Amino acid sequence: MPRRRFLLTLLIGLFILLSIPFGGHLALIHKVQAATTNITLYANLSGWNYSKPSGANPTITVTQGDTISFILIGEDYTHRLLVDFDNSSITNDCPNPGPDVCSGDIPPSQTTVQVAPFTVASAPGTYFYYCTYHSPPFMIGKFVVQGPPTPDFTIAANPTAIGSLNTRVSGTSTITVAPTNGFSSTVTLSASPSSGLNSSILPTSIPGGSGTATLSVNSTREGSYSVTVTGTGSPGSHSTTVIVTVTMPDFKIALNPSSLTVAPGSSGTVMVTLTSLSEFSGTVSLASALSSFGPQVTFSPTSVSLSSSGSASSTLTVSAASSGAYSTAVPKGNYSVNVTGTSGSLVHSATIALTVGSPSGAGTLSTSAIIGVGIASAIAIVAATVYFLGRRPKSKTISPAQTFENEHRFPLTTLLPRRLCR
Repeated sequence: MPRRRFLLTLLIGLFILLSIPFGGHLALIHKVQAATTNITLYANLSGWNYSKPSGANPTITVTQGDTISFILIGEDYTHRLLVDFDNSSITNDCPNPGPDVCSGDIPPSQTTVQVAPFTVASAPGTYFYYCTYHSPPFMIGKFVVQGPPTPDFTIAANPTAIGSLNTRVSGTSTITVAPTNGFSSTVTLSASPSSGLNSSILPTSIPGGSGTATLSVNSTREGSYSVTVTGTGSPGSHSTTVIVTVTMPDFKIALNPSSLTVAPGSSGTVMVTLTSLSEFSGTVSLASALSSFGPQVTFSPTSVSLSSSGSASSTLTVSAASSGAYSTAVPKGNYSVNVTGTSGSLVHSATIALTVGSPSGAGTLSTSAIIGVGIASAIAIVAATVYFLGRRPKSKTISPAQTFENEHRFPLTTLLPRRLCR
């Protein structure tokens, strides 16, 4: 019974041992990215591939575990290829046993010779390939063996920039983990935000090295921030950075028109428009302040509600009508009306340039005043006409005798008998 157990254990051990491929230097070969590559070389005394665009004796690079085959074409003389994996620099290794790879003779005149496929089992490093007939000094090239690719993973964020984000909401980015070279382990995620930024990531691990997580960020202070998301797995760690811009939710105020002229006794209106910024939402109260006493200012409505990314309006009315128990007239002139919108700690204002009277400052007259001035002017004109007519001399009636007397410059009585004159 113990002998059977021993034999069974021995067989299992041999099976495991034989299932692991080892190279000439006992290096473990990873097959996750093994490839089959066909390499063509033109044999020329001036150098392998001398007549081709690659130039003479090009460097051949392969990966440990790859399967390689050669197609050899002769051009001038008879040649023979040797890949010197034992780095013995002895050109007569062929056909001796060992790790080196040799071809048969390569005849000239475009004759093709093939080297059977073989697996690169040698440890990573730089080796050389020769022509056993002409090397050295001719036909020597490098044969580089790379190590097998290490299973790994990548990490990426989408989007890589969040914002502008207001202080009342959170922003998110999707973190994607993807395997490379056969990686299949668990990746643990963590987030490291800059000062003033809050962050979290869910889930905190990605099984199998493939999946997504959600990064959430927020801040109560406006500014520019960053958060670094790091994934840690068996080959090491990788990270990605997300930029976050945070702004304070706000609103702006605008007036249309921004200047207004109102005649005494009348009124005018201005449209006050409030607009949400950075997803502001809330109630804004309106108030006004005059540079000096005079006109009356009112709002309808006195407060407005703003939705996120929305706008709302209120009508401001300026009255220049007389007020008070004694009907005090509003003084003509220029005024400034400061319109203020307030929501919590947020305060914004705009100014109206107000003129009571005409823009030149002379003022405008109401209809009744214009009629009164017209009547007074008419009365004045009539009175002046009567006055001037009264000042003119009156005309006299002259008899024929007076006319004769005046013409002959002596009294008419001198022509009459004295008796009659008496």
